[in-house]
Amino acid sequence: MIKQLNIVIKDTLRANFKSRGYWILVLSPLIFVAVIGGVAFGVTQLQGNTTPTVAIIGQASERVPFVQSAKNLDMKISKITNEKQADKALKSEKLGGVLTLKSDSATLTTQPKSDQVPKDDIATILNQLSQAKKATQYGLTAAQTADFMKPVNFKTVVQQANQSESGDNTEGANYAIAVAIGVITMIVVMWYTSMIANAIANEKSSRIMEILLAATSARIQYFGKLIGVFLLALTHMLIYLIAGFATVIFLKDNVFVKMITSNLSGVTTGFMLYALAFILIAVALYLVLTAMVASLINDNAQVQQAIQPISFLAMIGYMFSYFMTFMPNNIAIRALSYVPFVSQSMMPVRLVTHVEGWPTALASLGISFVALILLAWFGQGIYAKNVLSYSDEPIMKQITGRFFRK
Repeated sequence: MIKQLNIVIKDTLRANFKSRGYWILVLSPLIFVAVIGGVAFGVTQLQGNTTPTVAIIGQASERVPFVQSAKNLDMKISKITNEKQADKALKSEKLGGVLTLKSDSATLTTQPKSDQVPKDDIATILNQLSQAKKATQYGLTAAQTADFMKPVNFKTVVQQANQSESGDNTEGANYAIAVAIGVITMIVVMWYTSMIANAIANEKSSRIMEILLAATSARIQYFGKLIGVFLLALTHMLIYLIAGFATVIFLKDNVFVKMITSNLSGVTTGFMLYALAFILIAVALYLVLTAMVASLINDNAQVQQAIQPISFLAMIGYMFSYFMTFMPNNIAIRALSYVPFVSQSMMPVRLVTHVEGWPTALASLGISFVALILLAWFGQGIYAKNVLSYSDEPIMKQITGRFFRK
């Protein structure tokens, strides 16, 4: 039995790995992203150096903080210290801005074609200089001045069930992953439900299914196809994961890559494992459901009839996840967070927004896993019963007539 199962799995993998359609499915999004990235990089290069050059007009001691912070401010400090020379250079577009410092005020002058000058960062330094001057006027010591200018250590903390969880970047990063679970599941389901439905339709329409079932049981064909297509989906996701890591490594200095890695740097290991488990279980659930429904298909013309309701089901949880922000305690939303097929889009979001805790989140994951085992076991009987039957009735009519017939 195990040997026959391995043969069906390998045959499913081999048939799709050799097909042009599978690699178009895998590579087309990567090529699209690469083209968009290449165009964006080319436009950036054509624009040249966009780092603005600013002249600081004021006392030498006031210029020092700007010179020291120039790299962090993403701007260059001009050597021009004369106001007339600075105005002339600004008019000729050799400068991006002129910062004029006076005893109690400061003025930043730019021209229409100036590159973006970091005004907020400049204002921060000016406030620090002003505080230092006032501290000196009030006779504070250097230590007192440093303590006076020390920024407040501010962070957000969510108190929940005898434990505290730090907010900061972790909360935002985990929320992004939580939303991505629903998106990834929906996309993968739409891709691979069609694949398994077409495989069954091809075998039934060409009457190959009778030959296959003469050599192996329907149970072997059922589980072999499911495992084979699931491994294809897993390989697909691994390819994207490797491509993502390679992009981060080789383009680590890219502004866009830096922004993404910075936003995702706070993702916790526990939540990442939880998200991965939910994605895999949800994808497996949809593949099992597709195999059951696809067993009713006569030919390729009925494939869309079979996968449309499944694709719609995958979208339900994704759509409901947007309503949770506005009504997280709605009884329908709370109930759906435990329902397999939609819980993967809802419970992770409820977890990271602290509406639910880890015990309920793990309970939802456990329910989906148990549902997967039961549905897979129940599905083999449905598959064996219908895979050799042929009917001209619409798929939905067959479902209501066969699955719910007393």
